[in-house]
Amino acid sequence: MSLWYEHLKQNIAKELKSKIKTWSKLKKQRNKRILLSSYNQELYLKITSLSQENLKVEDYIRELEQLQIRVGLNKEPVLKIARFIKGLSPDIVNKLDLQPYLSFDNGCNLKQS
Repeated sequence: MSLWYEHLKQNIAKELKSKIKTWSKLKKQRNKRILLSSYNQELYLKITSLSQENLKVEDYIRELEQLQIRVGLNKEPVLKIARFIKGLSPDIVNKLDLQPYLSFDNGCNLKQS
């Protein structure tokens, strides 16, 4: 990352642009120059196909939350709970169907009962 950053600073100096002073501007530049255009598409595919399978529920929740943060999908609670339930193993989904849940956090807590 530091080699890339040094190269970026040199290019900015050549182009007479202002220095990067914030983390968000650095991330934006990084995303423009380093991340492949297919990166977000791969994340979306991964999040839509994520399932609990052999994972513990806690590990599945952690993976789902990490993907949602990377993709930027944490803002829609209805979609968040739908994605969560879709990937759970059928026996756990049956337990959830018997319980009222209003949010993702509520659904995550019901797994323990």
